[in-house]
Amino acid sequence: MTSDGRPRRLDLDRSIDDEILLRTVPGAVDYLFEELRTFSGAEVRVVARRRDALQLSYRGTLRPLAAIRYFDTAAICLYPDPDRRVRESTERGVLAALTGDSPQIQFRVGDLGEARWDIRDQFEADPHWHNSAGNWDINVVDSPGGLVGEVGELYLTERFGALLRAPASTNPVIGAVMVRLAKIEDGQTVLDPFCGAGTLLVLAGEMAKPGLLIGGDVQSSWARAARTNVHSRGLDGSLLNVDAQRLPFPNGSIDRIIANMPFGKRVGTHKHNIQMYPAALGEISRVMTPRGRAVLLTEDKRLFRETVQRTPLLRVIKEILLERGGAHPSAYVVVKRGNSRAVQR
Repeated sequence: MTSDGRPRRLDLDRSIDDEILLRTVPGAVDYLFEELRTFSGAEVRVVARRRDALQLSYRGTLRPLAAIRYFDTAAICLYPDPDRRVRESTERGVLAALTGDSPQIQFRVGDLGEARWDIRDQFEADPHWHNSAGNWDINVVDSPGGLVGEVGELYLTERFGALLRAPASTNPVIGAVMVRLAKIEDGQTVLDPFCGAGTLLVLAGEMAKPGLLIGGDVQSSWARAARTNVHSRGLDGSLLNVDAQRLPFPNGSIDRIIANMPFGKRVGTHKHNIQMYPAALGEISRVMTPRGRAVLLTEDKRLFRETVQRTPLLRVIKEILLERGGAHPSAYVVVKRGNSRAVQR
C-alpha cells in the first residue's frame, strides 16, 4: 500500500517472470489463446487450459497483457505452495512490479468457507502483508487449481475504465468477442439498434477504427447513458431514441451491426420477442449493405434461428456459445445471402 492507504500501482513496464491465471468467459478462451499466441512483448507458454481460464508461464512486461480485452481478471498462481510462490513472485514476478513508498502489500481473502481465517492469518503472519478487506492490492481466492491472488490493477474495469450500465448490459469480455467477430474495417459505419448503455459501441470504437458509431434504443434513459459512455471516451457517435423495429436509416447504408438483443428474461418477454424479432431482423436486413455483417447476441435461440430463416436475404454463418452469470447466450454472425466473401473471411 502507499503511505495514504491506497492500493499500490503496478509497473506495467517492469519485466517479470511469473505463473499467471487469466480468467475469462466460457466461450472466449479460444480468442484469448489466439491473442496470446500472436502478440509480441512477452514470452508466453500456456501451462493449463480450462473452459473459463488459461494458466500461463509469463516472461516480459505486463503492458501487452493488460491491453488484452478477452479476460476479466489476472491472478498470481499461489498453488501448490503459497509460501514459495509468494517468495518467487516477490523476487521476480508480479509482486515485484507493485510500486509504492511502503513495502507492505494490502490483501483480502475471499469467501473460502472456514478455511478463510486460517489463510488470512497465514498471510498476515508475513510482516510485508497487511489484511485490508476494503482497500487491497491482492485478492486471495480459490480456483480449480488452488489458491490464486487476483491483482487489483489487472481487473478489466481497472485496465479500461468503468462504464454506466443498463439492465442486462453486455459483459465487456463477451462484447470484445462480438466486436472481433464483426470484423470492422477502417471507416465503416457501425450500428447497435439495441444499444442500452452503449457498451458494444464503446468497444467497437476502441478495438477497431470505425467511422461513425450509431446507437439506438427505445428507452430514452438508456440512449442518454450510451451518449455519456461514448462521448466520455472521445468517440464519434450518434445516439438516438429509436425503435429497432423501425430504423430511420436508408436501405443498404450500414456496414456492421452489433447488438445484444432482448433475451425475453431480464428485458422483455418471449411473447414480445415473437413479435419484435421478425420486425427487427427485417430492418437489419434492409439497412445492411450487401457485404455487411451483423453479430447478434441472444438466448432466445430457437426463435432467433427460425426468424433468420424466414427473413429475406439473411443467413447465419457462425454461432459462438458463451456463458455469463447463469445465462448461456450465443453470438450469431449473420450476413446477406450471396455474400461469399463473408464466409471466406
